[in-house]
Amino acid sequence: MHDDPINQDFQDDENQDSAASQEFSDMLAESEAGKPEPNEGDQVTGRVVQIGPSEVFVDIGVRRELPLPVDQLRDDEGQLTVAEGDEVTAYVVKSADGLALTMTMSPAAAGEQALQMLQDALSAGVPVEGKVTATNKGGFTVDLGGRRGFCPFSQMDLRRVEDPEPFVGTTQRFKILEISPDGRNIVLSRRALLQQEREETAASTRAALERGAVFDGQVTRMMPYGAFVDIGGVEGLVHISQISHHRISDPGEVLQEGQDVRVEVVEIQNPGEGRRERISLSMKSLADDPWPSEAASMEVGTDVTGTVTRLVDFGAFVQLKPGIEGLVHISELSERRLLHPREVINEGDEISVRVLEVDPNRRRISLSRRQSADYTGD
Repeated sequence: MHDDPINQDFQDDENQDSAASQEFSDMLAESEAGKPEPNEGDQVTGRVVQIGPSEVFVDIGVRRELPLPVDQLRDDEGQLTVAEGDEVTAYVVKSADGLALTMTMSPAAAGEQALQMLQDALSAGVPVEGKVTATNKGGFTVDLGGRRGFCPFSQMDLRRVEDPEPFVGTTQRFKILEISPDGRNIVLSRRALLQQEREETAASTRAALERGAVFDGQVTRMMPYGAFVDIGGVEGLVHISQISHHRISDPGEVLQEGQDVRVEVVEIQNPGEGRRERISLSMKSLADDPWPSEAASMEVGTDVTGTVTRLVDFGAFVQLKPGIEGLVHISELSERRLLHPREVINEGDEISVRVLEVDPNRRRISLSRRQSADYTGD
């Protein structure tokens, strides 16, 4: 006996409708459930959906938006730093109504409950706010709402603190490392928070890292061979030859620590591999190259004045203009035979030279001292 084809088609359609209905129900249930509730101390990122007089409500993907004190999102002038739709990153804390968000805990606002709040912050890993009041032999004394904390010198910044005085009187964010049972000894670290922020920034920077990428950075260290620049949680080296189009003997001639610079990535080795990571940067590649236009203005047969920048066995390099150097061959330094250029000139001397040849393709300018009109013999 054969099945009725019409009844079979009807049954198949009914099964498909049932499966589709179940799939929709599952999707609806999943949508209503949202993400699992976060735990106290979790760092989360969400979108600002509403700004009220005292609280900002942030959607982090759970059943309801979580409140964040609006005062924590104001700058030093009292201006709000976010708008609806912006993303913010904060910490999850417990509140009377369940869960809430905070950028940092303020012991000063907790009054008699300051110690309990500090203990909660320690267990949840949430930063606290404190005022640096003094320095002592080992570090800084920090006022935590009537409770005294201690931050070692080594834990105040990412690098060694050479001058502690600028920190005194300032309010900073700290991570609590340790609290004694009686609350008398509270050890703090600002460095831990800075390192965490640096690692988050570094992840974003490395995602954008490629040859030719341009970053705004800050000079962090000066070395004889170049300058290290922080481009966002990641350090790269601008070799001395890549600092400027004109020749310099010391990076300190044009740069200093803390200076803001714009750099281009020219080479990347072992990204994200700690000490093996090598990122080469260039400032020179982003600056106007003076050679083509300036060298083109040099007329063969004319005399110009320049400064001796380097002496080598075969001659002397002379800077004619910033970024423009020419070579006086040893045979063109004097009418007499020389064993070394230092017999007649020294680095730093200003001399008159005649332009013998300009080769734009090889970026070379040949000069003569002995053929210049000012040459009087040696």
